[in-house]
Amino acid sequence: MEIRRIEVFLAVAEERSFTRAAERLRVAQSAVSTAVRVLERELGATLFARTTQRVELTEAGRALLPEAVRILAAVEAAREVVTQAGQGLRGRLRLGILYGLTPGRVREALAAFRAEFPLVEMWLTAPGTGGSLDHLERLRDGSLELAVVITHGSVPGIRRQVLATDEVVLACTPDHPLAGRDGVDLTEVVEEPFIEFPPGWGVRNAVDQAFVSAGVQQRRITVQMNDLSTILDLVRLRLGVAFVPRSIADQTADLRFLRIRTNRPTYQIAIATAVDRPLGPVARQFLRIAGAVSPAAPGRAR
Repeated sequence: MEIRRIEVFLAVAEERSFTRAAERLRVAQSAVSTAVRVLERELGATLFARTTQRVELTEAGRALLPEAVRILAAVEAAREVVTQAGQGLRGRLRLGILYGLTPGRVREALAAFRAEFPLVEMWLTAPGTGGSLDHLERLRDGSLELAVVITHGSVPGIRRQVLATDEVVLACTPDHPLAGRDGVDLTEVVEEPFIEFPPGWGVRNAVDQAFVSAGVQQRRITVQMNDLSTILDLVRLRLGVAFVPRSIADQTADLRFLRIRTNRPTYQIAIATAVDRPLGPVARQFLRIAGAVSPAAPGRAR
């Protein structure tokens, strides 16, 4: 079984397309199709269900995926060790980030890492619609080695290095009826139109848990959006109020931010790794540098 065929299989699995996989690998699509067919013949199983509209992993393909990730990670680690011995650390830093919620500590560590290891490529991955849950899944399947995530405590199979703790506040316009108050209780704002992050995002989870603790089962969510800057713009346009990290209040002078008096939503920002997967030399060096950087204020909200 050739390593190149494993690389092709992983590209198709991640892209869900032979065409996009070929573009990513910079080869002809026919070469990708041939490599997959040969690998399927070697393994005696069909790895992809192909239709005219999409490509999906079969049960055999899903079983192979984590093993393929481990194989390529081991090959990459071996190359890094050999190269480092002769030329200095090379390879690829695969780090999941959280848009604007990535703490300043991590951004400073990236700059320090680049200064110390200029030959290492940095592949920074933002989450999909599932927010931190996407990063946790990628850590478990090996497509990420490190990820900045929002959590509310321990996560099975994940090791966390907590970077900061932040609370969630309510954003509104200066002329909103609530704007002159120092704080609010969740039971007082149930009927407000809310602009919220999608389910699964760390800020949303913190708010959902706080409402449950306050005895509120439902609230008016009129807009869902996974980009903080857009959420704040929608608040400015008076489409509703929004729960956002308190850490952004000092940077946003044109809105009012009200603290929650009781059942206050909070969350932790952490760098996470998979417990059952050893880190390569690049990831280990980045964690060393991130641990040496002085803690900064909580992240800028995503």
